[in-house]
Amino acid sequence: MKKLFLAILSGLLYALSFPDTSIWPFILIFALPLFIIVDKSTWKEALFFGLVAGLVAWAGIIYWVAYVMYFFGGLSFFSACAVLTIFILYLALYFSAFAWISWLEKDSALALFTLPGAWVLLELIRTYALSGFPWELAGYALFPIGPAIQVSEIGGVYIISGIIIMVNLSLYRALKGRYTAIAVSLIVFIGIMTWGYWRMEHLDYKAFPLRAAVVQASVPQEEKWLPSMVEPSLETYSRLTKIAVSRGAEVIVWPESACNFFLFRQWEPTMKVIDLSKECNNTLLMAGSPAFEEGKYFNRVWALRNGSICGFYDKTHLVPFGEYLPLAYLLKPIFGTLTKGIGDFSSGSKIHPVGDAGILICFESIFPGLSRTLCRENALYLVNASNDAWFRTWSAPQQLLRMSAFRSIETRRWLIRSVNHGISAIIDPTGRIRCRIGLNKEGVLVDDIEKIHYSTFYSRHGPIIDWLWVIVAIVVLTIKILNATYFRHNARV
Repeated sequence: MKKLFLAILSGLLYALSFPDTSIWPFILIFALPLFIIVDKSTWKEALFFGLVAGLVAWAGIIYWVAYVMYFFGGLSFFSACAVLTIFILYLALYFSAFAWISWLEKDSALALFTLPGAWVLLELIRTYALSGFPWELAGYALFPIGPAIQVSEIGGVYIISGIIIMVNLSLYRALKGRYTAIAVSLIVFIGIMTWGYWRMEHLDYKAFPLRAAVVQASVPQEEKWLPSMVEPSLETYSRLTKIAVSRGAEVIVWPESACNFFLFRQWEPTMKVIDLSKECNNTLLMAGSPAFEEGKYFNRVWALRNGSICGFYDKTHLVPFGEYLPLAYLLKPIFGTLTKGIGDFSSGSKIHPVGDAGILICFESIFPGLSRTLCRENALYLVNASNDAWFRTWSAPQQLLRMSAFRSIETRRWLIRSVNHGISAIIDPTGRIRCRIGLNKEGVLVDDIEKIHYSTFYSRHGPIIDWLWVIVAIVVLTIKILNATYFRHNARV
């Protein structure tokens, strides 16, 4: 019973580290209960209690998935809960794997380096496996501590996750009277904090000023796609856009699917957008809209200036079970209603900037590789157009905002984030939120940003530092497993 309590506690500490509660110190101790369990358990118990911790953690973080599928996906409440349970079980497997690796390394002198490396490997796998779901990686919990996360420009959010596990393990060993690890962790943590403070005040790059604006119309998701809402929605966006222009905006960003019709196919509302663009005094207008070409639907952001198309970007990383059905020929009879609310979309052919803007649509902002690609393709600032109204006032909008801010630090780019019902924001290259519009509010943000000509180590090389850490951990763990297998074999002989 004690081990079960500790597993639940571990999961709770992890979940409470993130929004809405955001008690960030908990992330520095969430693994301590797991280490206590592992220290006096078999490997099978480590796997089981790690799974329990993961189930609790992810139930606390992504509980809203069931509500989205129930309210907007057309599933029964029971079916929505069943799907959520399967999803949570999958994510909990990563906790289980970590607990098992911790059992392997519980007495290792190198565990301070191998265990963080193992955690980083699991996060990298989660980023890419099965389409990828790098939601609330451990490093995101330290968002409130700005200096601690500046090292993301070198190793991305993953390197922060590794340092968090290092701190957890060193604190556990200190409780057992072994203080060398805590000394090492303190040196590392103080080092990145000191460097982070300095870096936030000494960013040196070539840049050009740009006055940017975000408009947030706060159209309820339940009403958004009603034909009767096309005109009222356009009137709201037009009014807010004119306010932004009056404040000197040079680029104005509307949210994902702000145009609740097919722009450049349904011509009556399209002409109103074109006329508005002509009235905007050479301002670049970016507007989200569904698109239909060659028998396929796309989730698109158009760029217009003076009524003419400057370019567009089609979302490349779609939401599985939201924007498309994986293995549709098998799953459509069961989950076909999940895509009914927004349609079955196709992926864009390539991620690319539109002019100087690197556009990320919706949850593309949680994938570090996409923003890196955009910056390598010469994006000078980032745009995140999203529709988070699916999540109502649950924790997901705040979670998305914080994860998106890390893309600014990793690439040292300004981020203009426009969201239908919130949270819209303008974020600087250190991850600081300069201004925001809260949930379910209508409004306009205008701020002076910069188009930055600078390439970070992470933009150029990706998670190479993280992979080196992972390789060291894999080599050490492999040697240990092979040695254990060899000695067991010899013992039998």
